[in-house]
Amino acid sequence: MTVPTRLLQSVADRRATREERVRMRDGVRLATDVYLPAAGLGPVPTVLIRLPYDKTGRYTFIPQIAEHFAAHGFACVTQDVRGKYRSEGEREPFIREADDGCDTVDWIISQDWSNGAVGTWGDSYYGFTQWALASRHHPAHRAMVPRVTGHRFGDMRPGGGMPTFTLLDWVIDAWAVRELILTGGARHDTLPARSAAHPSLPDGQRLFERFVTVAEDPEAFVAGLFPDGNPAERLTIPALHTGGWFDNLQFWQLDDWHAAQRSPASEHQFLRMWTSDHEDYRWREADEPLVADFGEDADALAEHVPRLLSEAIPFLRHYLGDRHDRWPAATVRYEHARVGVRDAAEWPPRRSEQKTFHLAAGALTDSPATGELSWAHEPADPVPFPIRSEWDQNRTGLPDEASLHAREDVAIFDSPPLDAPLDLVGGIDVSARISAGTERTHVIARLLDVHPGGRATMILANATDCVADGRQPFHVRLGDTAYRLPAGHRLRLALSSSLAGQYPVHPGTDESAWDATTHRPSRQTLHLEHATLTARVDRG
Repeated sequence: MTVPTRLLQSVADRRATREERVRMRDGVRLATDVYLPAAGLGPVPTVLIRLPYDKTGRYTFIPQIAEHFAAHGFACVTQDVRGKYRSEGEREPFIREADDGCDTVDWIISQDWSNGAVGTWGDSYYGFTQWALASRHHPAHRAMVPRVTGHRFGDMRPGGGMPTFTLLDWVIDAWAVRELILTGGARHDTLPARSAAHPSLPDGQRLFERFVTVAEDPEAFVAGLFPDGNPAERLTIPALHTGGWFDNLQFWQLDDWHAAQRSPASEHQFLRMWTSDHEDYRWREADEPLVADFGEDADALAEHVPRLLSEAIPFLRHYLGDRHDRWPAATVRYEHARVGVRDAAEWPPRRSEQKTFHLAAGALTDSPATGELSWAHEPADPVPFPIRSEWDQNRTGLPDEASLHAREDVAIFDSPPLDAPLDLVGGIDVSARISAGTERTHVIARLLDVHPGGRATMILANATDCVADGRQPFHVRLGDTAYRLPAGHRLRLALSSSLAGQYPVHPGTDESAWDATTHRPSRQTLHLEHATLTARVDRG
């Protein structure tokens, strides 16, 4: 059995002005680096970044980010969260971030280099730490830049769908030990499926089981983290919400953006959405190579960091200074695949409208259909997840999924070849009814761009665990996109009841997919009456 590999602790970063041990309210000390701008600037605003992935490591290149903030007149404070890398304390994701964030801000504003104004910046979990701090309304916390994240990160069910191995594996990889586990932390071929952690990682198995349980009642978990309610709806500070159409957390990013439109700070909310994945690799055509990889190449990283912070710096400079007016920038800026960057007053843009596709036998049509369509479900031979890593799926390019669609356990629905470009701009959903011979079943939905030569690449995807009585409709929220299908391409919806490696395989019985030790083949029958794919499209 392969031994898990770890991202070992890096050496202290000599570019930091100092490393501190900042004491929390319970006495635990958190390792904290301080980067200061050139001498003589006087007290300055601070950008705080709190993360579990090593504040001085190459993986998240925080030292380069901190240096760039300092070069633009900010102090930058970076911190290993509790129990990770150089910080003391027990490892427990999500629970202590609000308290620890507030205590760190208290420490910052007590320093002689601080002007008393603190902004926050960060991706993923270090976006969640921003939401945790924002929920407490600390008076010194003046602005935030949450990227590829959401306050519901701990939910484990993106878009209200099924819990993914991508997120549950992250619980093991990020929290089982002090360091980040790079490979071998989890397996997906175990029976029962909940026995996923490597045997050498008992804390990983404990956390994995805990968050499988959380996924059964995520509302209680999220309410425990935010007892005063949705922090985006209660937001009192400006926020630059930033995400990607190919980011697996885009659901929560956009949900927080929409909720913040109802907040006391609604006038100061901004949205940026790119054709990027979670690691910020941009979408590109199938035959287009990755020219420079900032994850590996130092020169590429030197070009990437200024681009990454190009809007965050003027946003934070505006709101961490003495300005109280609205930042003079577009409310919404989004990248439209194969089109370019566009500005809008809202998301989805006013120029979009809803279009309904009806599911017929093998087709997406403009007219309602009737009848049934069925596919096999063989738990012993499930549909494999074609993505190597959902986190950086654009890095190697999206795979061709056409070969999977020839399987008997995958049903496809294609539009005719397009006479003119089709611009998907907004949210997309699937709704239908299904029978399976069991009380519940799984429906995995993937929306794809089919090229004239037959290549099929993913646009959006999600799944649901639903009632399978043929009467109660299921709904799959696929997410939002801004994506052009050129003339000659086809839009495809692929449905199946398994996607091994991304979801636990339904056993074909009424046992829990997490606890089943036996499997049984079954047939899945989709009822075509009222079966629809609804999308927002650009009116042109």
